[in-house]
Amino acid sequence: MEISRDADGLRFMGECVPEKGFVAGDIQCAGCGRRIDPRVDSRDISLACAGCGFKKTFWAEADMHVYLAENWNCLRQACTHPSVTLHQSTLS
Repeated sequence: MEISRDADGLRFMGECVPEKGFVAGDIQCAGCGRRIDPRVDSRDISLACAGCGFKKTFWAEADMHVYLAENWNCLRQACTHPSVTLHQSTLS
């Protein structure tokens, strides 16, 4: 089951997999849907969209890693919440 979380103009995508639990996927721009990769440069620490130009900037690389970890953790919690049930398909 695919799950997502929108935060600050970004969409965090992941999967709830019966065998593995939560599996992190991509980060996409919530505006245009393009994939966003973290950018770490001495002058630019950000999550930037090459499509529409959206940018979330951080003071330090550690701040960006904490932000990413917190958002992935929110999805992980959603995947393991008791109201979420995973069903394995049985094809015969």
